[in-house]
Amino acid sequence: MSLTVWLIAKLSRVDEPVARRALSTAQSQDEMSASPPADFAKGREALAYALAIFIERKPIHFYLGLTGLFIFPLYLLVEVGAHFYGK
Repeated sequence: MSLTVWLIAKLSRVDEPVARRALSTAQSQDEMSASPPADFAKGREALAYALAIFIERKPIHFYLGLTGLFIFPLYLLVEVGAHFYGK
């Protein structure tokens, strides 16, 4: 399972085959304004499809934002450590 499929599955709380199908559907979409398929019209599947569309159209934004989610807590730990250590 690729990292992208795993992220879609975990963030939208769907099974891995649904996330893989959402990603492959998003990759095969030709028109930007096309409506989502009926399978991905509501519920968690719609979130999985929306994430797949976002990852396909703006991958740099997605992965930079995801990196920021990991870096920000590390930054806070460094600041707390600097506070207790005594700059």
